[in-house]
Amino acid sequence: MKRKKINTEYPSLLKTIKLAFSASFFSEKGLLFLLLNNRHTFNLITVFLFMTSLPVKGLDGKIAYSFGHIIETILLTLFFIVFLFLLSPNKKFGFLAFLRVFMAYECIDIFALISLVLPTNFISTFYSLHIGWYLALAVFAYSKINRANYVYSTINVLLAFFIVNLLPAIL
Repeated sequence: MKRKKINTEYPSLLKTIKLAFSASFFSEKGLLFLLLNNRHTFNLITVFLFMTSLPVKGLDGKIAYSFGHIIETILLTLFFIVFLFLLSPNKKFGFLAFLRVFMAYECIDIFALISLVLPTNFISTFYSLHIGWYLALAVFAYSKINRANYVYSTINVLLAFFIVNLLPAIL
């Protein structure tokens, strides 16, 4: 009796980026593939670190690019993901699957490079749209992972977002 040979090849970085962009445009198939296939984890970590190291223009019109800014972005994003996972009633997939999905959503930060060429008075509108897109993706993923309605998912995502972003400002 012969055993079937299982394909244990890891996907290329380009294939992972394609899958991440697919999931970032509200593809349920891409979301499920990220949840179930753990071979993309290291590629997604690479994409996440690359996207957080891109220079962007801040709301004051100055380019915010320093090592401290990169570390702050990584920590706030990871705190958001961890807190959202803690709010999740369905922990069937585990934390790494949850992390893979939200690290894939960080690929939309490539569009933040547009801020370098925007005039200062348009930057706040651009960042509002950018954060809105990310939060809409978070609501979509949270509702699909937990099989919850969008109202419950929106409340949890906004709660996690406000706690993670406003708590450091208060302290």
